[in-house]
Amino acid sequence: MVRGASKMPYTAVIGDVHGCVRTLDRLVDRIESRFSDVSYISLGDIVDRGMHSIEVTKIFMELQKQDRFRMLKGNHEDMMMDYASFTMAYPENAWFATGGKLTISSFSGHALDNQLTLKTIRNVDFLPYLEPYLDFFRSAENYFGYDYPMNKFLFSHAGLGPSGGKAGGVNEYSYRKDYLYFWSRDTDRSTRQHFGYSMVHGHTPVKKVDAQHNPRMPYVNRNKAGELVSVNLDTGCVYGYALSSMVIDDQGHFEFLSERCMD
Repeated sequence: MVRGASKMPYTAVIGDVHGCVRTLDRLVDRIESRFSDVSYISLGDIVDRGMHSIEVTKIFMELQKQDRFRMLKGNHEDMMMDYASFTMAYPENAWFATGGKLTISSFSGHALDNQLTLKTIRNVDFLPYLEPYLDFFRSAENYFGYDYPMNKFLFSHAGLGPSGGKAGGVNEYSYRKDYLYFWSRDTDRSTRQHFGYSMVHGHTPVKKVDAQHNPRMPYVNRNKAGELVSVNLDTGCVYGYALSSMVIDDQGHFEFLSERCMD
């Protein structure tokens, strides 16, 4: 499960992008201007809901080519790949109902918009447009951990909550291997570290976690003993709030950088 931390001095973990390419571009520029030799982790959900899924994908693919990027699978990537792979693990139209149509439009350069409107779109129509990016999405991991001198972090899209999957409306997918890592909805209620690891995740916008919390800032969950249990980096960019990152140095100290939505 766990491998050593990045060999670069800094690692920037980025929350749910959902096709917000202008905001992502601005955030990466800000990170690069402040920190040298940065590697990146995407917590997943880079596609759907927003208008520019293919542009976001290309930015991360370029970082991957430079050997300074790791991708985690989000529930939206899981649904997209399920649709494109004809495996049908999800109910029919589940992906479309959560922003998949905008992703098809983005990757096809709007060539399939008419079929989407007429509801005649098929898996085989979309696959040729996604094919150049399949290896990238297949490289996405469910979870991994980094050990630092001062902290240990477990990264996954949704984290792992205390309910064991009985909360959050995801039981219909419980037969799928490792589904909790991209579907769990109650990680922010955890009161214990995961085998000594602090979970860093996205998936559930912090606005839904605590209505009083600043929706443009990550949610930091510490228990009564002061231990860092989890960090939620989904600050709802696609809903008009912000895109957030957690920049970790080689000792495990961290700080947050957030950019208001520009998309």
